[in-house]
Amino acid sequence: MKRNILSFTGILLSIIAALVVLTGPSVAHDSPIQDDATTIKPVEKTVDQVFKNIKVLNGMPQSKLYPTMRFMAASLGFQCGNCHVIGNRGIEAAADDKPEKQTARQMIKMVIEINQTLFQGNPTVSCYTCHRGHRMPLGAPVLPLAMPSPRPSNGAPSTGLTMPSTSRSGLPSADVVLDKYLVAIGGKAATERITSCVVKGTTTTSIGQVVAYEAEQAAPDRGHETFAIQDPPGRTCAGDSRCEYERTINGRQGWLKSGAGVQELVGEQLADQKLSFPLFQILKLRDQYASFQVSGRDKIDDRDVYVLSAVRQDDKLERLYFEVETGLLRRRISYLRSLVGTIPQQTDFEDYREVDGSRVPFTIRMAFADPGSLPIIRKFAEIKLNVQVAESKFDKPR
Repeated sequence: MKRNILSFTGILLSIIAALVVLTGPSVAHDSPIQDDATTIKPVEKTVDQVFKNIKVLNGMPQSKLYPTMRFMAASLGFQCGNCHVIGNRGIEAAADDKPEKQTARQMIKMVIEINQTLFQGNPTVSCYTCHRGHRMPLGAPVLPLAMPSPRPSNGAPSTGLTMPSTSRSGLPSADVVLDKYLVAIGGKAATERITSCVVKGTTTTSIGQVVAYEAEQAAPDRGHETFAIQDPPGRTCAGDSRCEYERTINGRQGWLKSGAGVQELVGEQLADQKLSFPLFQILKLRDQYASFQVSGRDKIDDRDVYVLSAVRQDDKLERLYFEVETGLLRRRISYLRSLVGTIPQQTDFEDYREVDGSRVPFTIRMAFADPGSLPIIRKFAEIKLNVQVAESKFDKPR
């Protein structure tokens, strides 16, 4: 019985994790949302205002708690039950019964102190810095040692690793890359004509199920998506609303409906949720960022790409990868600053096709720092642009 409860709880948490896009800076009050008319700063509650028995993550925005927990689990190769008590009704997060939880608190304090003392408060050192996916960090090299790679003929040291080229020589400016991208997806006139989008297809879940997926979007800032998981281990989903997932963005308001009920989206979390919708991810990139810089070249699937380091309007850091040949956006990596490290989230765009004069991706892959969640793959069978979307789609879920 307990195993079934734990399995179902893990599925719910993992799918909620996949829906909630990782968000923002480490201070709850500094969460600007960019609006066409003005900038507002809704206040997001902190973890100690929402959850019980918070000892070392006090002051952190509550939307960062689950991403932080998942990042620590991924860094140590753990699951929730390694530190938390699993009762008959699921995870008892506030319980302090397990000594591993006390050790985790000590380690969090150590990481925070190191970063505050040596790195001006930047999350440079993290759990992953030492653990690398293992419960115990290695304190010495594993023998026998691999032979060092021979020194290149030009005298430069060899690292034995293939790294993106960071040489600025011969690289285009960010404006040139962004202009080519705009042309690649149809040009300014075609993209500015897009006022709405309706998408139908499939999405995978965190446990690998393939289920039906639908989404509607309306410019400039409204979106709605829904899907339902199939029967998880130990439970039937027939008539069970806890298996249904719905996300709605309506301007300055947003909600996530899941097995945990209806959660209001606020602060920078709301801004990130908007940007996670398919259409908003690829249109009007210049408006989403305060600055761009071409930082090098790399390869994705053996295709050359330019790498742009970008700072969003809300100061969140991202990297954008554009194909050198086609100009299309292939990847976005966003970085969440937390008290225990910088947490990446990766989104890949594939299978671009023409729809009413614009080119849009028909496959989107999302990967998270979550050991209990498989990458989310959304494949669209149909994308319709500039169709009427019922206003009720953007109402708060019930």
